[in-house]
Formats: sequence, structure tokens, C-alpha cells
Amino acid sequence: MGQHRNAVSRSVVQLGLIWRTRGGRLVRLGVLMAVLMGASFTRGQETPPAVPAFPAVVELITVDAVVVDRDGRPVSGLTREDFAVSEDGKPQAIATFEAFDLRGPARAREVPRLPDPVATNVRKAPGAASSFVLLVDDVGLAPARAETVRAALARFLSEGLRDGDELIFATTSGSTWWTAHMPEGREDVLALAARVRGRSLLDNASDAISEWEAYRIVRFDAHGGDVGSTGMPALPPSDPGQPSASVPGVEMTQRVVDRYYQRRVCLPPDPPFPGTPVPACRSMVQSVDRAVFALSGVRGRKSLLLLTEGFLNDPDLDVAGEVAGRCREANIAIYALDVRGLVAGLSGADSAGAPNTAELGLMQMEQVDFAAAGSVELAEETGGLAIRDTNDIGGSAVRVGDESRVYYLLGYTPPPGKGPRDWRKLKVEVKRPGLTVRARKGYTLRTTAEILAADEARIASGAQRRGSSKAAPAIAEPPLPADMARALAGPHDAAAIPLRAMAYVFEERPGKTLRTVLTVEVDTGALSNLGGEERPRTSLSLSIAVMHRDTGQVRRVNQRIEVDAGGAGTWQGWLAVNREFDLPPGVVQARVIVRDEFLGRLGAVTARFVVPPATGLRVSTPILTPRTWRPRDGLPPRPVLVARREFEASGLLYCHFEVFGAAAPGGRSALEAAVELRGRDGEVVRREPRRSIEPTLDGRFIRFLSFPLDGLAEGDYELRLQVEDRATGEVQEDAEPLRLRGGAAPR
Repeated sequence: MGQHRNAVSRSVVQLGLIWRTRGGRLVRLGVLMAVLMGASFTRGQETPPAVPAFPAVVELITVDAVVVDRDGRPVSGLTREDFAVSEDGKPQAIATFEAFDLRGPARAREVPRLPDPVATNVRKAPGAASSFVLLVDDVGLAPARAETVRAALARFLSEGLRDGDELIFATTSGSTWWTAHMPEGREDVLALAARVRGRSLLDNASDAISEWEAYRIVRFDAHGGDVGSTGMPALPPSDPGQPSASVPGVEMTQRVVDRYYQRRVCLPPDPPFPGTPVPACRSMVQSVDRAVFALSGVRGRKSLLLLTEGFLNDPDLDVAGEVAGRCREANIAIYALDVRGLVAGLSGADSAGAPNTAELGLMQMEQVDFAAAGSVELAEETGGLAIRDTNDIGGSAVRVGDESRVYYLLGYTPPPGKGPRDWRKLKVEVKRPGLTVRARKGYTLRTTAEILAADEARIASGAQRRGSSKAAPAIAEPPLPADMARALAGPHDAAAIPLRAMAYVFEERPGKTLRTVLTVEVDTGALSNLGGEERPRTSLSLSIAVMHRDTGQVRRVNQRIEVDAGGAGTWQGWLAVNREFDLPPGVVQARVIVRDEFLGRLGAVTARFVVPPATGLRVSTPILTPRTWRPRDGLPPRPVLVARREFEASGLLYCHFEVFGAAAPGGRSALEAAVELRGRDGEVVRREPRRSIEPTLDGRFIRFLSFPLDGLAEGDYELRLQVEDRATGEVQEDAEPLRLRGGAAPR
């Protein structure tokens, strides 16, 4: 299940569509469609956007700016005249200006929320919402500081987020990547935050040297050093953004060796030179890059909170500069929160022997300043802030959230004279005294087409590296298009194609998993019709990532779907697609992306559900549906899975459920079940009397019944199930919310 399903296969998809005949009469059809699942993703017939030639007409450059007062509080109410923008030292006219203050109460949802457990992208989020990334550098986090990070995360999640906010929560180790909407996603992220662990093995060890020492030894001491006029070896000139220092007495290599033998401060490992810390830095930068990729295209200011002990500003790590550039292009500000807080002592100090106080002081300065230079520069270059020297990490994170809700969008036309890849230095100032502006410091004029091409090249490169590994399958998997990969990783529910999704959990499978069917419905009104009225058809790409919250396991499905309706008419209604997964018990999140290969538009939705433990008396997810289908082998009708809990108040509503874990003394059933449909006030409007559930020929305990809906008023209802095993006395109850529309007037 963990591998993509690439083999060409044929499966049956049920379409519940309404077709309009040439005479205008509506005819409801239930059609069984044979759908061919292809192995590859292509761009279809979409024409790639043309790359504009520079210096032709260029779109406005948009810069988002945050303004704070002397106390660090965000400042609202400024106007265009309060700002000045310059590029390469030359003033620029501000062509567009927008001010945002999202601190007020969120607006009510414009579309009523559908009853759980249905997920949909049709609902519109509140207008006053923000996008955040919480990225924990657990690779570089000392285990002793994990509790501080967990407390800071819990405070930000409780106080720093508001209804409607979109969030990515991730760790640099790759153990966690979870998207959420507030407030419904807060509980899951709190559970993930509570399990954050530090993975750095060097913290508090008496046999460790600092990353800064290792970096300087490998990068500079190996090439020799000059002795300055003070008698101290002068370190080579620092790289841009890197602090400089002189080591008293000897070169750094000798300093570490002396410490090794004299045990003045700490005892390094064998050998005493552990090598460069680039892999840890690279994992963090790559995680930042993935978050930036996921949020590119989302309008407004996006804030990435990086909880880290910092990383070196290593010039060999060229990807850091590239990521900073992509942050600037996407208007994503990085806030680096130094989780070390107020460093009062050197964690690696050894009490054996008299300490060299001068060396201890220098090492502490290096540990606090030099080892964090990379994260500080990354924050400042993207218009964010490096927050250091405070033990109130949680409060600082909350203030970042408040600051990110008050910002200004300034637009201006880039002046001619430079090529699209040349660096342009940018400066935003505010004319009122006592105020500070945070904005990105520059940019390059890459076009949208160039950015898209670069994204797809990076995705293809990553797929090629995975395909060349020894563990890779014999047939390399083609990469997803960039827009689908971006939607799959991000929290935003794109609504160009309306979607609904719902999970049904059934019987136990080997490996202590349960068979789970994810039903996805696609609004055909948003799809291209490549066959016209005589034979409607379309071509779709489907991508699903099913993530288990508690284990981190991910199961994926990537498929091409060719839909051929096989009949005349202009298609309307919803196309239903079912996919099966074997999942362990726990909280699960399914990210679903559907892309129209001809139009290039896509829809995205996230379905959250719980897989129950396969123990004791248990009831499957009830199937509520207005439709059935009859197998060809003459068996009784079966329910059609739908991804909705909203139905017309007419005809029949079918209810199907199965009971597991029941005792069967003497091979006879001891199960009884009662079903009721209740209105909002609790009044029972339909009832199926309590009666026994007899086993089928294959020994299953299934109840299949129906309720007439005619005459019921429009509104919210609840279907209540009660199942009792008389042999053991166990009772299981379930309540399924649903809504009826178009019914009789309420009494």
C-alpha cells in the first residue's frame, strides 16, 4: 500500500449523474463506468504559459511589510504616504497599496458547515485568516530542551492561532508533516507537538566539541592560519553574515587537542575532529524549502516559525541562499526562535581540572552567536526576525502570530537596467519616527513560468534520485506535476473543482489493520467535457496521501482516470471514486487532489477520520445513501457509497451497517439492533424496531434497512444506532448527523 499504484488496471466507478436531454428534460441515471487507470501523469493538453521576454512589460513587484513600534507591537492604520520604497538606492513610486489588520473576530462561514464526517472544499474559510508553518528542528535539538519546545508549541497553538488559520506542522527529521485548519485541527497538532523529541546526540556530552569548532577546523585550520600582531592566530576573513573572532593562544585545532589532553573544558570523541555538520543543516533547509513550496501561490503574508538551536552560515550550503530567494518570491517570512533561551553556561563543560575561563567565555560566545548565524541571516533576509536571548519561547511565538496579522502590501514597477536573474536590493522605510519595518531585502525577476519550470525540475530530480537507489522499484515512478505536488503538501483547500470526501471503516485485515474505503466525489460541472453532448468524457489525475497521525506512516495513490460517460447529454452531478486502504487504528488524515488534465484546474480537500481498535463489539461506519445497485449474480441490492450526509427530503434513505466481534453461542445470533431518526429537538420521526440480526450465508452480521423521507421538514437530523450482544451484555451506540433539504415547511 505504501507504493504508488502505477500498473494499468481496470476498475468500476459508479456515477450518480443527472443528464439533460436535448428536449430539456432531466433524467437521473445510475451508470456503472469502466475506468482505465493509467500509470503516468502528463500535462494533458494544457499549454504551458509563455515566458515573457525582459525588459517587456513586467508585473508589479509586491512587497509585504510589517511595522512595529519600540515595544515590538504591530502598527496598523498607516497609509501609502507613510512608506518609502527604494531599489538599489533609487526611490520607487508605490503604485498599489493595501493594508491588512486580521486581528478582529473572524467572519461567520458563508456556507453552513456540512455534518461530520464529510470533508469538502466548498465551504469558504473566514476572510480574516493567516497561513503559518511550525517547523521544529528536532535533528539539531538537544533532548534536554525538548520540553521547552513542547511547551512553546502548546502555547502558540492555544493562544497564537485563530479560527480559519491554515497551518503546516513539521519536523526537520521528516517524522512529521501534518496540515490543519483551525479550530478543528488544533487537537491533532497538540497531540503531535506533545511527541516532539530532541535527536541531537551531542548535547550535554562531555566528549563533544561544538559544531562551530568542527566547522572552523575543517574549513580553515586544514588550510593553515596566520599569526596576527597580537601573537594570536588570526582566523580567515569571515563570510558575509558570519561573525569573526580570534582564538587566544593557538589555532582552533590545537585548542581542541589541548582540551582533549588537559580536560580543561571537555573531552572530544575519538577522533577529535567529527567533521562538518552540513547534513543537519541541510535537513533543516530542505524542510524550509518544502514548506515554502507548499505555500507558494497563497496570497498574503505567510509566516514560518522555525524553532531551532540555530545552524552555521556555511557558504558551502548554497541551497540556503536558494531557499531564501524562494521565500522572498513567495512572500514568506521566516521567524527563527532560538530555543536555547538565555545561555547561562556551557553545556559541554567538564568539571575535571581547573577551567580556562577565557576559553570558556570565547566558546560560549561562539556557541550563542556563531552557531546560529545561518538561521539569523535566513530570517533577516526574508523579512522575518531572529528571536534570541529569551526563555519565553512560547510568548515570543504568540507575538509572531499577532505581528503576522497586521501587514501592508506595497506594489511598484521594477525599473529597467538589470536582467531577470540579477539581484535587486530592496529597502522599505516608514517615515514616522520610532517605527521599524520588516520586509524582504531584495529579489530577482524570475517569471511565473521560470518558477514553475524550476519547481518541476526539482521534483523530477528528487524522483530520479529515489529511482536510482537500491531499494527503488524496477519501474521508476513519474513525478507529480508541480501544482499537484504543491497542493498535496499544503493545507489550502483549492476549490476550482468542488470535492467531497468521506471514509468508511469496515472489517479487520491481516497485520491488525482495518479495511477503509475513501469515497471521493467530484462535481462534474467544474470538469472539461472533451466529448460534447453526444458522448461526455474527461481526463483526470487523482492523488491521495493517507497519513497516520500516531505512527507517521503514509500510503499513497497516484492515478490517471479516463472517464467516458457513454451517453448523450450535458453532464451534471457528482462523480464518485472509491479507493481502499488497510489502516491501523488511530487518527488518520487523507489529503485528496483531483486535477482536470485538459483545463489544468484542480481541487484539494483534507478528510480527517478515526480508525477504531479492532477489539470487542464494533459497528462499521454506517452507509447512508439514497441509491442502491444490484449485482449481476442475483444477490440482493447493495448500497452505493456516497461522500455526503445531506439528502433530498423525498424517496427512501437506505442505511447499511455491519457488526463485528459478536459472540455466537451454539452458532446462533445473539445480536439485536434498533435504529431511530431524530429531529434537532430529539423527537423520533422514523423508527426501525429492535430486532435480531441473523448471520448471512458467509457468517456476517449485516443490517440493511430504509426510511421514507417524504413529509419530513428541511433541517438537521441524527440517525441513532444501538447494537446489543445479549450473550455478553456489550452495547454499542452510534450517532450519525445528517441534513435534509427541500422538504416540507418546519412545523
